[in-house]
Amino acid sequence: MRSEWPDLEAVASKTMPLFVERAFGGAECEKLWQLRREFSYALRDTGLTKLNEDIVVPRGRLEELFAFTGGLKKKHGFQVACFGHAGDGNIHVNIMADMNERNAKARCDAALDDLFKFIISVDGVITGEHGIGLAKKPWWPLATSKEVRKLHRAIKQALDPGAILNPGKFL
Repeated sequence: MRSEWPDLEAVASKTMPLFVERAFGGAECEKLWQLRREFSYALRDTGLTKLNEDIVVPRGRLEELFAFTGGLKKKHGFQVACFGHAGDGNIHVNIMADMNERNAKARCDAALDDLFKFIISVDGVITGEHGIGLAKKPWWPLATSKEVRKLHRAIKQALDPGAILNPGKFL
C-alpha cells in the first residue's frame, strides 16, 4: 500500500484488510458515506434485534474497546458489530440478539452491563449522541456522580415543579 498517510496505513495493515478504499472529492466521499449507512441497515435486516449503543472512549483506547467487544461475543454468545466515528472515539457497538432464544433478555442486559462498566473503566462515557434515555437509565448511576444526579433533579424541579413533563420517566 502506498499513501500520503503512512501512519494510518501502518495501523490498518496490521489488521490484514482485504482492501483499503480511498475517496477524493465530494462524489467519492458520498459513496463511502452511503456504504456506512447501508452497513447499519444491513445489520437491522438480519432479523436479529439490534441493540445499538453509542458509546465514546478516548481515541487511544479504541483498540482495547474492539478487543473487549470481541470478548463480549464469546462470553454472551451474541454477534457484535462496531462502527462509527473513530476520529472522536464515538463508536456504535451493536449487540445482535435473537430475542427468541432462551434467556436472551437477561443475557443482553448482562452484556450491556459488562460493556458499560468497561466503558466507564477506560474513562469513556456510555452515550455519545443520543443521551441516556430510558434504555440506559439502569446504568445512569454508574455513569454519573451523586452530585450530577442531584443537579439533574434540581433542574427538573425548577423547570417542572408540578412533575407533569414525562412523569415518572427518568427522575
